[in-house]
Amino acid sequence: MSADTLIWFGTLGVPARRRHELSPKAWTCLGLLAIPLWATWPALALRALQVPAFECLTIAFVAGWLVLRRLETAPPLRAGSGSWLPALACALGLTGSNAFHILATHYIPAAEANLLSYLWPVESIGIGALLRVFRLEARHLCGLALGIAGAFALMAHGGLALSLTGIALALASGLSWALYCVFRLVRNDSPARLLQRACLISALLCLALHAALESTVVPDLGALASSAAIGIVPLALGNLAWDRGFRRGDSRLLTVMAYATPLCSALLLVALGLESLTLALGIGAALIVLAGWLSRAKT
Repeated sequence: MSADTLIWFGTLGVPARRRHELSPKAWTCLGLLAIPLWATWPALALRALQVPAFECLTIAFVAGWLVLRRLETAPPLRAGSGSWLPALACALGLTGSNAFHILATHYIPAAEANLLSYLWPVESIGIGALLRVFRLEARHLCGLALGIAGAFALMAHGGLALSLTGIALALASGLSWALYCVFRLVRNDSPARLLQRACLISALLCLALHAALESTVVPDLGALASSAAIGIVPLALGNLAWDRGFRRGDSRLLTVMAYATPLCSALLLVALGLESLTLALGIGAALIVLAGWLSRAKT
C-alpha cells in the first residue's frame, strides 16, 4: 500500500465483498462525493454550537456508528486479532480533530478554523520527517512555507480576531489527525470495520469527557439534528465514500481534489450567509490548498 494512501486516509476499514463490478472511473466519482460531504462539517458545527463540544460529538459518533453498522458488511473484528490498537488510534485522531475544531469555532470564525485545521497534511509531513518515516523534500519545505503563509494571511487585518486560543485549537485539530496518519504510516495493517469500531470508541470517550467536564444541555430539535448529521454526513458517509473510492479509483486525482475541501466548506458558509467572503479568506484558502497539494506523498 502506498504512503499516499496512508497519509490521506489511514485505510479506515476493509471494503466489503464486491456485489457488482464498477469501473475505476465510477469508484473515483464515489470518492469525489466525500469532498462535498466533508465540506458540510463547519456549517453543521455552527448550527450545533449551543450543545457542549463533547456532548455534540457523543451524539455525532453514536449516529455515525449506527449508520456504519448498516453500511460496513466486512467480517467483524476478532478478539485478540491486534486490530484494537489501530481502532483506538483512529478514535483518538477522530475525537481530537473534531473536538478541537468545535472548540475553535467558539473563538474564531468557522471558515478560518476549517482552513487552519486543513494544515494537517503539512503537519503530517513535518512529523514524519522528524521521526524519519520519510525524507523531507524540497516540495515539502515549500508546502510548509505556504501553509504558514496561509495561516498568516488569515490572521491579517484581524481575520482571526487575534484569538490565540482559537488559532491553537484549530491547529491542534489538524495535528490530531496528522499524528494518526503518521501512526498509520508506521503500522499499515487494515483491520476490518476499523472506522465503525473507531466511532464506537470515540462515542464512549466523548461521553466520559462530557460527564467529567461539561454540563448536559437539552438541545432543541435543530441542534440535535445537526449534531447527528455531523456523525452521519462528514464522519460516516464522507469517510466511507473516500475509503471505497480512494482504494479502487484514481487515487492521484482524489489526493489533489481532496485539498479543495476547506475551500468548498468556506464557500458553503458564504452561500448560507454564515461567513463573509473576504480577501484574507480567499488568499488563505488558496495558499493552504496549495500547501497541501505540494505536501502530498507520492504514489
